Parts: sequence; C-alpha cells; structure tokens
Amino acid sequence: MITLPRHARGNLLVNFCNLAPLLHNNSVVMIHDAQTFLYPEDYSGRQAAAYRHLLPWIGRRARRVLTVSEFARQTLVAHSIASLEKIDVVHNGTDHLLDVAPDRSVLARHALTPRSYVLVIGTAKGYKNIRRVFEALQDRLPGGPRLVVAGGPGAEVYRKKGWEPPEHTIFTSFVSDAELRALYENAAVFIFPSLTEGFGLPPVEAMHCGTPVIAARAGAMPEVCGDGALLVNAGDTRAFRTAIEAVLQDRQLRDELTGRGRTRAGELTWDRAGERLETIISGLLRTGRKSSLSGPCDQS
Repeated sequence: MITLPRHARGNLLVNFCNLAPLLHNNSVVMIHDAQTFLYPEDYSGRQAAAYRHLLPWIGRRARRVLTVSEFARQTLVAHSIASLEKIDVVHNGTDHLLDVAPDRSVLARHALTPRSYVLVIGTAKGYKNIRRVFEALQDRLPGGPRLVVAGGPGAEVYRKKGWEPPEHTIFTSFVSDAELRALYENAAVFIFPSLTEGFGLPPVEAMHCGTPVIAARAGAMPEVCGDGALLVNAGDTRAFRTAIEAVLQDRQLRDELTGRGRTRAGELTWDRAGERLETIISGLLRTGRKSSLSGPCDQS
C-alpha cells in the first residue's frame, strides 16, 4: 500500500487482486466481485469488514475499475463501489488448465473409472450451494455413478453445517491442477451449483476438458457459460436431479453439451483477456499521466 506508490512515482499503476494503494490515484484496479457484500457470513468477520470498507474507497480513487463479468459490474454498482461508466469488463481466460498434463493417478487412488462419477468442487461456503447437490443425490442415481467432491474439506465439515453427503461420496481432499484436469476429463458430468459467482472458472475448465456441465442459473453463470452448459434454478433440488439424470441417460444431450461447451470455452482465453486489457490500458496511457507500471498481487 505504501511501497508501490513510491516506486510508481505518479505512473499508471495496475492492480489485479481487488486491492490498490489508496495514496495513488493514477491507478487501475481489478475488483473481481462483491461477494463480501452479498454473502458476508462466508468470510471471516475481519476480512468482510475490511473489504466492505476499503472497496468503495478504492473504487472512488481509481481511474478505472476492471471486473470479470457484466454481472459483477452491475453488482459493484449496486454496492456503490464504482459508477457504471467507470467499470470495464475483462472476462477471465480459462485455458490455463490445458497447459497441464492430466495426472490420472488420482483415479486409481480413489478406484474411479472413466464416466463412473459425478464431479463437484468441494467447499463449505454457503453461497457455493454444494448442499443442493448433496440433497439432489441422496438417492443413488440409475447406473450407480458416485459423487466425487474434488478438493475442499472432508465429510465431517459438511455434516457440522447440517449438510449430509450422499452415501458412497468420495472426498479427494486437496488435488493438484494435473489431478483436477484428470478428474474433469473422466467425469460423466460436472455440477456447478453456486448461488452467485463473479465469473466462475470451474464450469469452463470442465468444458475445455470435454465434460458436460450443469450449472445454476445464477450470478455470472448464464453470461459465462452461455449455451455451453445446462442451466437450472439454483434453489431447485429436483431440477438438479432431473438435469443430472438427463445428461447421464441421453447420449445426444451429452454430445451436444460437450460440443457447445468446447466452443464456448474456446472463446474465453487468456489471449483474448490480454487483448481486451491492452485496449483499456492503452487508452488510459494516451490520455497522459506518464507510462504504466504493472502492480503485483498484494493479497492472497
């Protein structure tokens, strides 16, 4: 917060990780979402309070605010973080996982075979809505595919929150990017049930891997997934169950989702994100205030 402005010496400072030095107003800041405003209970009290206090201040001081979706843009406006005309959307790239070779040892470690499981990303945050998948799959699916929870805590953490995982659920605990790619590629279907997301990388990562995706019709998911995913009501347990059964039983639907998913994922690349960012930054440089200085992430 102090060192970067001193080194920038008035130059344009670009910050990609939500926070930016308050003492330097020649800056661009990427604020990814407003989750601490929408679901403060899912963050530590100190973290939520700090973000709720700092983000509007940072938004006022910055020359431009970047965010990752039109949904996030509208949310930042709704919570008075910045005005609509001050915010530019730069969609995330999603093709980073393709640079990692899949590590299929994770399948053997958990006795999994291709297309024998339904995949979800593990998290105990309420807005991630994993309990909805647990509820939808309490009764075993036809054909017996298991639920695999990649990453996140073990079953006991969910049970303490009153969320009962289906019988025979597999909890992988931490997985590397290489293991995650292998899990994506071999899943029968990937489920992303979040109540809100500023962007939502996992469903598009799964699309890159050729896996059919079911996502909640909430947050930025309709914008980000487009027609590459089957979208359902985030609060409708039966809708998730019906969608999962449909994908598992209908080969034509699976093939259509796989094809549309790959097409949509191919539109969300880091090259395109970089081109969009360059256009925005170049415009600011042409209006003066010296040359640019790219700031590193200053938060975890």
